[in-house]
Amino acid sequence: MRPRWAIAGALALALSLSGCASGESYSRETAAKLQNGVFAVAQAAGTHDLAAAQQKLTELERLNNEAVRQGEISRTRHDAIAASITTIRADLTQLQDEAAKARLQQQIQDLQQQQQQQQQHHQDEKKRGGKQGNGEDGNGGGG
Repeated sequence: MRPRWAIAGALALALSLSGCASGESYSRETAAKLQNGVFAVAQAAGTHDLAAAQQKLTELERLNNEAVRQGEISRTRHDAIAASITTIRADLTQLQDEAAKARLQQQIQDLQQQQQQQQQHHQDEKKRGGKQGNGEDGNGGGG
């Protein structure tokens, strides 16, 4: 459910990269490079591969920084993209934390269940051992 937020954020970022919103223009090559980066983030988030989404976001950040250094985009555009990247990164980090918490909770439940099964098995063994310890020697006779 929440990865959709990351996808929505990535798509909003893609729209901001189009250049139409601010009237700023830059090369199709630069726009395509940045938009491909955004779509890679959205695709990874859409498949719930949050680690890959974080990696793709880091790559997008590198492309954004490179574009401003080379004069391909303005500082204003760079800063707007960087702010969106920061927001998406925070969302992805939160999703990763929630996924880790869910995994830990599942591990705790699994361990508790395993412990209960072991306790039940131990109790069953005690009951079986108690029946054999009633003066019977296990050789078919009482003495």
